[in-house]
Amino acid sequence: MMNLAESQFDFLKDVDPLMHALLVSAEAAYYTAPAHTLVQTRKFAEALVNKVAQANQLEVPEQSDFLSRIRLVENRLKLKADFISVLHTLRVNGNKGAHDAETDHSDALTSLRLSYRMAQWLYILTTQKTKLFPEFKAPVDPTLEARRMRFELMELQQQLRTAQDKQTVHSDIQHKLAELEAENLQLKHQQQVEAQTLQAQLADYEAKVKELEQQATMPTLETPIEDEQLDIANASFELSEAETRELIDRQLQLAGWQADTQLLRYSNGVRPQKGLNLAIAEYPTLLDGEEGFADYVLFEGLMPVAVVEAKKQNKTVSQYIRQAERYSQGFQFASDLDKPYKNTPWTSEEKVYHIPFVYACNGQKQSKRLADEGGVWFRDVRHPSNISRVLQGFHSPAGLKWKLEQDIERADEYLEQTEILPFNDRAYQREGIKAVEQAIAKDKQRILLAMATGTGKTRLATGLMYRLIKCQRFKHILFLVDRSTLGTQAFDAFGAEVIEQGQTLAQIYTVADLGVDTTERPEVQVATVQSLVHRLFNSDAPLPIDFYDCIIIDEAHRGYTLDKEMTEGEETIRDEAQYLSTYKRVIDYFDATLIGLTATPALHTTEIFDKPVFTYSFTRAVEEGYLVNYDKPIRYITKLSQAGIEIPKGTSVQVMTNATGQKTTALIPDDMDFDVADFNRRVINESFNKVICQALVEDLNPLGDEKTMIFCVTDRHADQVVALLNELFKEKYGKDWNNDAVVKITGNADQPSKLVESYKKNKFPNIAVTVDLLTTGIDVPKICNLVFMRKVRSRVLFEQMLGRATRLCPEIGKTEFRIYDAVDIFATLQAVNTMQPIVVRPNISIDQLIRELSNPELMQKAKAINVPCIDEVKRTQADIVLDEFIQKVTRILGKAEKFKHHPDQGKLREALGKIKENFGVESFKLPQMLRAKGIDDLGTWLQQNSAILEARLTEVRSALGTLDLPIISDEKDELIERVVDTVHQQPEDYLEYFDSFVKTAVNHNAAIKAVVTRPSDLTREQLRELENLLTSKGFTQSKLTQALGGNESNQTYASQIISMIRRSTLGEEISSVEERYQRGLNKILQQRAWTEDQKQWLARLTLFIAKEVVVDKNMIHHQFAKDGGVKRLSKLLDSDVEKLVDDIHDGLWQAS
Repeated sequence: MMNLAESQFDFLKDVDPLMHALLVSAEAAYYTAPAHTLVQTRKFAEALVNKVAQANQLEVPEQSDFLSRIRLVENRLKLKADFISVLHTLRVNGNKGAHDAETDHSDALTSLRLSYRMAQWLYILTTQKTKLFPEFKAPVDPTLEARRMRFELMELQQQLRTAQDKQTVHSDIQHKLAELEAENLQLKHQQQVEAQTLQAQLADYEAKVKELEQQATMPTLETPIEDEQLDIANASFELSEAETRELIDRQLQLAGWQADTQLLRYSNGVRPQKGLNLAIAEYPTLLDGEEGFADYVLFEGLMPVAVVEAKKQNKTVSQYIRQAERYSQGFQFASDLDKPYKNTPWTSEEKVYHIPFVYACNGQKQSKRLADEGGVWFRDVRHPSNISRVLQGFHSPAGLKWKLEQDIERADEYLEQTEILPFNDRAYQREGIKAVEQAIAKDKQRILLAMATGTGKTRLATGLMYRLIKCQRFKHILFLVDRSTLGTQAFDAFGAEVIEQGQTLAQIYTVADLGVDTTERPEVQVATVQSLVHRLFNSDAPLPIDFYDCIIIDEAHRGYTLDKEMTEGEETIRDEAQYLSTYKRVIDYFDATLIGLTATPALHTTEIFDKPVFTYSFTRAVEEGYLVNYDKPIRYITKLSQAGIEIPKGTSVQVMTNATGQKTTALIPDDMDFDVADFNRRVINESFNKVICQALVEDLNPLGDEKTMIFCVTDRHADQVVALLNELFKEKYGKDWNNDAVVKITGNADQPSKLVESYKKNKFPNIAVTVDLLTTGIDVPKICNLVFMRKVRSRVLFEQMLGRATRLCPEIGKTEFRIYDAVDIFATLQAVNTMQPIVVRPNISIDQLIRELSNPELMQKAKAINVPCIDEVKRTQADIVLDEFIQKVTRILGKAEKFKHHPDQGKLREALGKIKENFGVESFKLPQMLRAKGIDDLGTWLQQNSAILEARLTEVRSALGTLDLPIISDEKDELIERVVDTVHQQPEDYLEYFDSFVKTAVNHNAAIKAVVTRPSDLTREQLRELENLLTSKGFTQSKLTQALGGNESNQTYASQIISMIRRSTLGEEISSVEERYQRGLNKILQQRAWTEDQKQWLARLTLFIAKEVVVDKNMIHHQFAKDGGVKRLSKLLDSDVEKLVDDIHDGLWQAS
């Protein structure tokens, strides 16, 4: 019986009366009402978290639940991971007490014991005094005998399945049931007696608790908690081994194991039972004559599958995996146990493992700061190459069984040798699938696939999932999306696209739609991040960590972008840090292979997944005819966007409340400046919006086939733009105008998913005005115009926006898309934009390109000139010529395809028919046919067919005549300027701009400084960085050559840029290779007397350096490999070759 006159929690009485009353009430109710104990200890934990949060002036949202508040203090305060684990245990147990009538005393005892630790921590933190607390005197668990009986009953029921003498076992079961019923009746009677005896005192405590809860008392911690206070309190917080075991029991139970350290112990006579998944504690082992006791051995029926080594909370966990390995080696098989291996156990040199999986843990969650001091560490000992790694929990019994049954080598062999189905008919999709499969075979756990928007990531994923499931490489795949519209889109695709023998993925395998149902385990599950957040972190029974063994993350960049403008809807309900960490927590939670799909890998994406195993860039997709190109943007430059807006201090202005949209008057407290990035965000200027909309009305045709997407800053801004465009288009078209042509499609619009479908499939809406809903994953091939009225900081988001318009649409003759830039976004992100267009110069005719491609000598020279590219695909000047030729042909024939059904276009149809007659393909397929030939074969083909090709293209252009094609107007109206952004067309302007850039950059760029002072010090790495920098600023090799008169074709890009930089800074004349060669050779020959043979070797070496400019030892060795390399060269010249290279290099340049 409890003595209510004394409580183990009385030391808390003066620290916090409410918390003291809660704990005394919990303690007193233990025997009679364990559920009440659980509820009261949860309330204590909640009061403690509130108190600490308030004392540190942390903003606690009014509607936040206990879980959110735990996360708040975890993220903002320096608290120990085991402290947080205890808070979660009290929270979960409290929920059980409130909702589960079958709560037992063991949970109540755990909560009391852990609350005692928390109360000690609070006392030390609050009083700033150290105190020696007595050990918690745990009350006797009155249900221990009943729990033991229930387990014995379970064993008997399992024995009944296989027993020969079923009658005897059945009799034993009936006897045990009678014993259990008697025990329960006795316990119930004792509880009633205790309740009657303590009724008055318990009622007094409940009244005291309610009285204190109603008092709005201020926290006793009136000043913020100093780090030193926390350090002292944290140092005192240390769980005993028994308390740690209780936390680990809970973790094992959540994974599906029957765990109870107090009851299920080997010493209590507990043994493995068929049909039960037991975690048997203190299991004996023997290794090299030395006895040991494994903290737990996990049995799947009669088979031992894992060893768990449990340590106290203050122990470093990761190192104890070795101890678990020793227990695996020392496990002794009883005659009735099943072995987890077929013939012989697993070996690694002298070690012999009998149990395949080992764990080490201490009950606390893993912390990024102290990675090896928490979490559940795991190792598969079946192969020596497997390393230990930290997990978020234990595997389930079914998960470990699957690991044992799975034949990974056979699956990988199947993937390597089996052809990819024709479903993935494009070569790059096959390359991507093979790249992923090869990474999986190398046991790579995180894999990234980068493919340009519109190239079929979902189709590739469909084919990949089919192969991975068919060969049993994975059993349950999660297709993870970040918004329900993308999930529905993917689910529909899995059920619509035929893969093999007339069946779709959803017909061959079970594919589950949004929402996670644990009663079924489909092969493919489509789910949103948000639904999994709820299922994993807001649930008291989260999914096991092996519920999925592979996760495909669609739009993988989304969770890691730092662009706060990502979605306006998310901004209103959560902060960015919460979203990012939650997204990452979801994919980190599972022990699964992660495959990220994205068009725009960001820095954060590659930090999570590493570099892409396969990249299919926008440029390559355009070259191969799978995406459309775009022209340089059309910039709208207004007076305000150029000059900005200045409002002096003291000005009376109207301000708008974001939440309500109401206007109020305020005085500006200081001078304020706004540039175009602030428009419609920090400052609302209707005049700017109107000027841009007026220009758009002149440029766009909202009644035609080509669709437009406009990106706005906020939902309110989108409303303003829709209203302005409707008003202006109405003035222009009168009664022909259709009000449905322009709509807002954002998360706040009426039925946005239906609007998206209508935008995709119907004539109207033609112009979609959006903020974020359509920036990723929505496919509308008819989009031909993108309008930027919103400036973003993120390259990732910018390229996703561009990706909305890249898809092919032959039915409307789409050959390129146009960009209207009202906020100068291209200039801002030009240096990092990886979606650079293939330049189609209007001053270069098709005739000229045909002549160049038909000239084999010219093409050989062009092939020797490498062109730096952001997507890291090797390209030459010959590739650039080919790209430009194909783009020009595509544009002519694409427009013809659009108008060939026009009733007045008989001549056009005749011209297109001649193309098929002459070249054997439909006219719209001619560009692909020409590209497929490659540079050399196309050149040969053009030598024979150029005349007829030019004639046919001329006929098509002539037939098109003056049809009403979209015209881009240069009317200026109220705009200052409307220009196509082709910077520095005049060579002298271009060189002047180059000079200006170099002179500005020389003081803060090490590579440029080295070029100026001593070019021989320039490293290959610096040279690459310099080439990338100059290319990003528009200073490509072809443009520099053109600006210099086009007479330096034998210059490498490296020598060209070094010459140009020295010309800009030192006034040095541009040197040819021959001039540099002569200077360098003269200098080295003057050093000493050389033999004639040595002079010839020096001439070869100097010519190589004069051409390459920046060389290193490896390059020289490779150049002279046939002659014996660097060693042989040093011997022949009787000199240190590296020193000679420096001397020759110093002589190359005039000012050296």
